Amino acid sequence: MSSSKHNRNFMSERRKAGAAIVVTGAAGGIGGGIARRLLADGWRVVATDLNATTLAELQSQTGSSQLVTMPLDVAKADDIRKTAASLKERQIAVAGLVNAAGLLQDIKSFMAMDEAAQRHIWDVNYFGAVTCTQVFAASMMSDGGGSIINITSINETRPLPLHAYAPTKVALGSLTTLTAGEFGPKGVRVNSIAPGFTLTPIMREKIASGKRNVSAIENATAMRRLVEIDEIAGVASFLMSDDASAVSGASIPVDAGWLATSYWMNFGELLDS
Repeated sequence: MSSSKHNRNFMSERRKAGAAIVVTGAAGGIGGGIARRLLADGWRVVATDLNATTLAELQSQTGSSQLVTMPLDVAKADDIRKTAASLKERQIAVAGLVNAAGLLQDIKSFMAMDEAAQRHIWDVNYFGAVTCTQVFAASMMSDGGGSIINITSINETRPLPLHAYAPTKVALGSLTTLTAGEFGPKGVRVNSIAPGFTLTPIMREKIASGKRNVSAIENATAMRRLVEIDEIAGVASFLMSDDASAVSGASIPVDAGWLATSYWMNFGELLDS
């Protein structure tokens, strides 16, 4: 196999050869949406999540022979290694990884945070991605290259009052650039997608319960709306494709322009124009 360093068609070749993309957190809204889009692109997808029931629903809904579902707790490093070993035994090569597994948190004051709960969020959101990257990047390097996507958040650059969640996303953004620099010579690209306020099932629940003010979010967003899951999945599709063959170390906000205009809330005359 030719080295991806000199082959701009590397990902297409790996897809046609039956290599897979591993998606963690695939039972969640964003992870599930990305898994579905990659299946539609013709990729073999290994969908992993702690929620085996929802994974089974994903399998039933897609009905795709290209989808492999595997229960996985990314907070447990041994589980990640066992998953990789199982894929190797089944002769499923890995060409890409989407680190979408993540825990949210309810808004509470910094002084009220529970240490154990905070550490668990770090174990899932950051250290889970670290171990997945180490394990699956090794497989990609041995095959000549690949692509890794970390799902961060607008919290990566503008922290919101989520005192455990937000720092994990900042750290994951830093991990993206660090690994992009180290893995590039070995043909592995690493990028992150930073979603804004997205209409996931969890977000819809928070809106329905009054925990999120839709009007305030829309007014602070350039496009005056929230993000749809498929819009994030479309960017993931791009980053896994040959069209992104020269894209590495980037963080792409998918936020309907929230980062561009959220500070404009301080200038009422601009909002009314």
